[in-house]
Amino acid sequence: MGYLEVKIRGSLFTVVKALGRDSRANVAIIFALALIPIVGFVGAAIDYSMASRQRAKIQSALDEALLAGSVAGKAVLDSGSGSSAAIAAAKSAANAFFTGNTVGVTSELTIDYAMNGLILTGSGTATGAVPTNFSKVLGFSNLTLSVASNSSSTTQPYLNVYLLIDISSSMLLPSTQAGITQMVNGTGCALACHDKTDGSDSYGYALNQGIELRYQVVNQGIQNLLTYLNGSSTYKTYVKVGLWSFDSSLTKNSPPTSNFTVVANKFPAPGLASDDAAAATPFDNLISSFVSTVGTAGDGSSSGSPQKLVIIATDGVNDPTRAWTTQTSLQSQVRVFDTSFCSSFKTNGVTVAIINTPYYPMTWDWGYNATLGQPGSLGGATRVDDIPIALQACAGSNFILAPDAATIQSAFTVLFNKASPIRLTN
Repeated sequence: MGYLEVKIRGSLFTVVKALGRDSRANVAIIFALALIPIVGFVGAAIDYSMASRQRAKIQSALDEALLAGSVAGKAVLDSGSGSSAAIAAAKSAANAFFTGNTVGVTSELTIDYAMNGLILTGSGTATGAVPTNFSKVLGFSNLTLSVASNSSSTTQPYLNVYLLIDISSSMLLPSTQAGITQMVNGTGCALACHDKTDGSDSYGYALNQGIELRYQVVNQGIQNLLTYLNGSSTYKTYVKVGLWSFDSSLTKNSPPTSNFTVVANKFPAPGLASDDAAAATPFDNLISSFVSTVGTAGDGSSSGSPQKLVIIATDGVNDPTRAWTTQTSLQSQVRVFDTSFCSSFKTNGVTVAIINTPYYPMTWDWGYNATLGQPGSLGGATRVDDIPIALQACAGSNFILAPDAATIQSAFTVLFNKASPIRLTN
C-alpha cells in the first residue's frame, strides 16, 4: 500500500510540473479552473465526515437525554406525585443531560413529554451548525444538522385489592385432620360451631384447646399480605386494600385504603350460627351485591381510575338455608358456588383470584353424606370434589387449592404477586 501511494503521488507531481512548463495558456487556464471544484469537492467530503461525527454525537446525546428524562419522570410518579410534576421533572432532566453531553457543539433543543394512560412518552429534536473548512470554496460556511428521537416508559398502575373472606360456620373447621379428630373426641362435632357468646360452645372449646381453625389461618394469611405490602413504598403509594366478609350476609369491614394497618385491625369475628338462618351461607344470593360494589376497573393511570383485583378465600360451599336438615328436598342446594359471577367480574375488567380451603371429607357425619358427600355433577366423585373444579375454572391460573395451614398463610401474598400488574424493580 505504501509504495503504491508514493507512486501515485509522484505521477501527479510529474503531471503538475509538466503542465506548469506547458506554454499553451489554455491548458493552464483549464487546469486552474478545474482545480477549484476538485479541491472543493474533496474538502466537502472531509467537512461532511466531520459533520457526520458531530451529528452522531448529537443523536446519541438526544437519545440518552430522553431516556434520562423518562427515568426521572417515572421516579416522580413512583413517589406518588401527579403527571404534571413528572413531566416537569422529565423535561428538566432531559435538558440537563443533553446540555452536559454536547459541550462545544452549537445546537438548539426541543423536548416534550406527555402521559398517555400508563405510558410516559417523550419526543425531541435537536439542530446544530458545524463550521466548514473546505466547503467555503463552494459557498457553504456551515453545515446544518438535524436529529430526532422518541422514548416511552410504562409507569406503575394504581390498584385496588378487594379481599372477600368466608367467615361462615364451615370455616370453623380445624385446619388439620388431627384437629378435626380432637374436636370430634372432645365435643362430638368436627366444626367449632360459634353459636353462643359465653364461650361455652364448641368454638370456645377449640380456642381453649389451642386447636387451629381455618378461619384463624385465613386471618394470618391476610396479615402476612398486609405486612408484605407495608414493606414497600411503591405498594403504599399505588395499592389500596379493602376487606369484605360473608356468612349469612355480606359485610364491608374496611373500604379500600392504603393504610394497611387499619385493614389488619378490621378482621371480623366468626359468624354466629345461633339458628338455621344464621348458620346458612347463601353465597349465590350475596355475590351480586359485591360485584356491584367492586364495579368496573379503570386503566390504572390514576388513583381515581384504578385497576382492580378480587381475592376470595372460601371453602366454596353455597348453603342457602339450613332447613335442609329437616327438609330433604333442600339438600341438593348445598353445593359449590354458582361461578357465573366470574364472568361478571371479567366483563368489568376485574381480575379474580381464589383461595380454596377445602373440606375434609367427614364420611361419619350424616349431614355431610346427605349433601356434599353426594355424587358430583362437574366431574368430581362427590360435590366436595366439584368445588376446586368450578373455582379453578373461574380463576384460571390465579387459583390456589390450600389444604394446609402453610399454604393458606402464604396464598394471599402469592396471588397478589402473581395477579397484580405492579412490578417492583431494584
